[in-house]
Amino acid sequence: METAGLSEMSLYITGSANTTGKVEVADGSFSKTFTVTANQVTQVAIPRSAFLTTQGTFNKGIHITAQKNVAVYGHIYASSVSGATLLLPVNALGKNYYSINYNQKSNSDDANVHSQSAFMVIATEDNTEVEIIPTADLANGEQAGKTITLTLKKGEVYQGLSLADLTNTIIRTKSSNGDCKRIAVFSGSSKIGIGCIDAGFTSDNLFQQVYPTSSWGKKYITVPLKNRNYDVIRVILSDDNTRFTVNGEETYVTLRGNYYFQMSSNQPNIITADKPIQVVQYAVSQGQQLGNCITDETDVGDPEMIYLTPTEQTLDHVTLYSSPYYGISRQYINVVIKDQYKNTFQLDGVPYTNFTQLAGDPTYAYAQINVSSGAHNIKAADGFNAIAYGFGDHESYGYAAGASLKNLNQYIALHENGGTDANTVKVNGCRDVEYKLQVTLPYQTTSIAWDFKDGTPVVTDNNPAVSSTVVKDGKTLYNYDYYKTVKFTTGDYSVTATVINPLGDVCGATTDIDFDFSITDYPNAKFSYIGNCLSEPVKFKDETDAKGSEIKTWLWDFGDGKTSPLQNPEHTYEQPGDYHVVLTTQNVNECANVSAPITIHISVPPVAIFNVPPPLCAGAEVTIKDASTPGDGTIVKWDYDLGDGSTVTRTDKLPFTHLYAAKGNYTIKLTLTTDKGCISTTAEKNINIGAAPVADFTLPDVCISDAAKFNDKSTIDDNTESGFTYQWNFGDANANAANPNTSTEQNPRHRYTVAAEYTVTLMVTSANGCPAFKTQKFTVNGAQPKAIFAVENKDALCSSAPVIFKEQSTLDFGSFTKIVWYYDYNGDRTVAETFTRPNIPASRTYNHAYPLFNSPANKTYRVRMEAYSGESCVDITEQDITVNANPIVQMAQLNGICGNEQPVQLTANNNGYTGTGVFSGKGVSANGMFDPKVAGAGTFTINYTFTTTRGCSYTTGQDVTVYPVPTVDAGENTGLLEGGSVLLKAKASGNNLTYKWTPATGLDHDDVLNPVCSAVEDINYTLTVVSSDGCSAKDEIFISVLKNLGVMNTFTPNGDGVNDTWTIKYLNSYPGNTVNVYNRYGERVYSSVGYGTPWDGTYKGVNLPAGTYYYIINPRNGRKVVSGSVTIIR
Repeated sequence: METAGLSEMSLYITGSANTTGKVEVADGSFSKTFTVTANQVTQVAIPRSAFLTTQGTFNKGIHITAQKNVAVYGHIYASSVSGATLLLPVNALGKNYYSINYNQKSNSDDANVHSQSAFMVIATEDNTEVEIIPTADLANGEQAGKTITLTLKKGEVYQGLSLADLTNTIIRTKSSNGDCKRIAVFSGSSKIGIGCIDAGFTSDNLFQQVYPTSSWGKKYITVPLKNRNYDVIRVILSDDNTRFTVNGEETYVTLRGNYYFQMSSNQPNIITADKPIQVVQYAVSQGQQLGNCITDETDVGDPEMIYLTPTEQTLDHVTLYSSPYYGISRQYINVVIKDQYKNTFQLDGVPYTNFTQLAGDPTYAYAQINVSSGAHNIKAADGFNAIAYGFGDHESYGYAAGASLKNLNQYIALHENGGTDANTVKVNGCRDVEYKLQVTLPYQTTSIAWDFKDGTPVVTDNNPAVSSTVVKDGKTLYNYDYYKTVKFTTGDYSVTATVINPLGDVCGATTDIDFDFSITDYPNAKFSYIGNCLSEPVKFKDETDAKGSEIKTWLWDFGDGKTSPLQNPEHTYEQPGDYHVVLTTQNVNECANVSAPITIHISVPPVAIFNVPPPLCAGAEVTIKDASTPGDGTIVKWDYDLGDGSTVTRTDKLPFTHLYAAKGNYTIKLTLTTDKGCISTTAEKNINIGAAPVADFTLPDVCISDAAKFNDKSTIDDNTESGFTYQWNFGDANANAANPNTSTEQNPRHRYTVAAEYTVTLMVTSANGCPAFKTQKFTVNGAQPKAIFAVENKDALCSSAPVIFKEQSTLDFGSFTKIVWYYDYNGDRTVAETFTRPNIPASRTYNHAYPLFNSPANKTYRVRMEAYSGESCVDITEQDITVNANPIVQMAQLNGICGNEQPVQLTANNNGYTGTGVFSGKGVSANGMFDPKVAGAGTFTINYTFTTTRGCSYTTGQDVTVYPVPTVDAGENTGLLEGGSVLLKAKASGNNLTYKWTPATGLDHDDVLNPVCSAVEDINYTLTVVSSDGCSAKDEIFISVLKNLGVMNTFTPNGDGVNDTWTIKYLNSYPGNTVNVYNRYGERVYSSVGYGTPWDGTYKGVNLPAGTYYYIINPRNGRKVVSGSVTIIR
């Protein structure tokens, strides 16, 4: 079914075993092989050429084959439309169907386009006769109730379309020779809305494969579609006078003319009937609410149709695909299972137990499971019903997640070991088992022909005996046995029992009952395990060889009275010792095998114990000591987590140390591993790492005459400095009892007796016992400093430059501890600087800037320097220095100047100072001549430096702006025709230019860049442009005016000097002109390029006779050709 011309179709193929296969379109237009990985999904895209857009018969059936059994889901989707279905294998197809659709109404319907209800019939064999009785008029004119008969070839599709609901349309095969063939039937809609159609309803396509009527059941359980407001439920009847109930209440007794019952529901429902029915669950349009037409803006989803399977038709394992297409954001699986088996249900190999017991029938439970997109495997110890579905914004899909579609009243089965009761019934079997084939019929027959389809002769049993009967739902079923038991080897088998049907139908008097089954080998059960330690889980791994089948159940006996049904369980033993473990596996055909027992020895694990003795200090090594016990084995590995992000793995129990960088609480963990593989319970110990003190102290600046005082500056993060204890060592080999070398005071004093370098050590211990050390070198200086300094350039000091003092003091031992300068000791003694030992410059150079002054001519300052080698050891020296005044000068202001002006002289006022001045800067000479052409456009700084005869200088400057000179090009010299005009194409650039053309004669404007010139005489124009800065530039252009020609019509070339030549006034002003003269016979008698020499009335040096001649003058230069006649008079 095509949807809006944009549909795509994909097949999702999965299986329990690795296999390969092929997808083909019947007309040969498409063929693709595929590979399936067990329990994974392979996607195959179907080309758009296979889409059906109209009613009719098409050779477009899609044929899917595989080497091993697969499950296939079909999905049709486009933007905002999506529909999916489970595809049935050929052996599950039937011969009688009812199309199941819905009330046809779409949001895309208009006067020209209508969505349609649809069914499709596909033949599986050639010469398939099909009978269709539609319940509504079809698109190509077939009327409702009229029988349509078709004969289809294998792979042909007949599609029926209608504007109305096609539910209950009969579709069945018929045969005149009793050979009715199986067909596949699909139903749906190209687009449909479900719910309150007056509320701006949304629409989606519907697409489902119809189940044959023979597979319908009598009990269904519906579970609401998750996170939707409600669903619509339809019950389709297969026979007249069907009595059914909904949730225990009798609801309907009807003839098939009223073919369905419909209700809305948001709760689980139990629907039962006394005759086979089909229940269909519909998702409604997005935004629908139960009971009103008010739009729910939070609702997400779209219409979908899902055919439910009855509780009589279940599967115990299914692989399905939850599709993300198209725009599906929420995927779900609904499951209905017998309550006693709900705890055996698994989703993707993981137990799922979030089931709700069904209120109306507590023997059943249901679940609505959120899943991710992709492949999912669901299984249980007993059969279940399931649907897979998904919703997105205006999107939906849904389908039955697998279906068991056997005929419930007419079938063939295997009976194990010759048994006949229900417990021995098998639909598949095991190698080398004696089976009895039994056919069950809803009537008595007079003949059964058994065909094993293996080349052996058909075995016909005439007047067979009824081996047993059973009453099912009030109907007697008759069982007939094959005449002997049969033993099979592994493989796939097909058996057909052709029986005489005393009731007869459109297929004739005989009925074929087909039975497809498989015989598998027994699995080879085996397993491995990891772990053997008490109180630790032992991990068991199933390694059974399924022998080409699939394992359905696992039963583990752990040897301690405990069991597990999981494939790969974990089991924790409670006591040490030896245990015998056995695994029993059973495949999907219920062929079982028991593994050889494996003995597991469970060992006692080691016990982790360790100690961490004090002190525990940050930044110091902490000792960790092991005290563990080994249990049954020998400890081979100690894994420590030290709590600070670091770990240590050791192979011995010797003590080791670890340094914690920061204070705080840490948890140390120890886990042991023995040679038996046993791992201990992790032992933990919390330790408190105390803060480490930081030892520090200041060194005194002393000479041999001073007592040295040491000041403690030690700290600790937890602010417990008051708990410190101190131990000083002064490093003095000359100390004595009266002047000891050590001290426990915080800030001790010590007197050294020898000037030398000493090493002083402080050890600080915190209240929690954490020590810290600090050692520093310390010098006791000599007692005889000599203060000396020099003044650089002492005779040429200027107030504008700092004075540089060079300190040159000497000391008998050690170094100076302090230098003090007074720069105006006899004047302002606050002008001073003190330099202590860390700040005394290594260059021993000191600068001081005195106040700038211009008068008097100089000033004298007393400079004093004090040099200290300790607190009491000092020497002083003084010098007088003379500082000269600095001049002050001014430059005359130079205003902005144009770049094309002549050089100008800059001047300066020296204010009476004697010395020399120099100008500097771009475009200026040393004597102050500024040339704007050299400087160029821009703003430049021009400096003037004046230096007095004493060497003191002063520099002043000013910014000079040179304005850019505009550029002008009046254009190339040109000309114009008399009476004409020309645009003067001048060009100019500059700042806010103004224009002036002189003279203005013949111009339409004289103040624009491009005036129009209409001069009548040759003329020379000058264009002057002026910028907003006042800078100007000029250029000239010459305009030549080409005058109108003055052509004489007679001349008299008789040699008298008057009119002897033919004069053409102004012609010579036309460059490149041509003149041609012809006689009355058309012969050219004169020709010239340019008219420098006028025509004298001759031709080849001979006088032409008097008469009229004809001329053609081409002036060129924009003038038109001039023609006329001229007369020679002699």
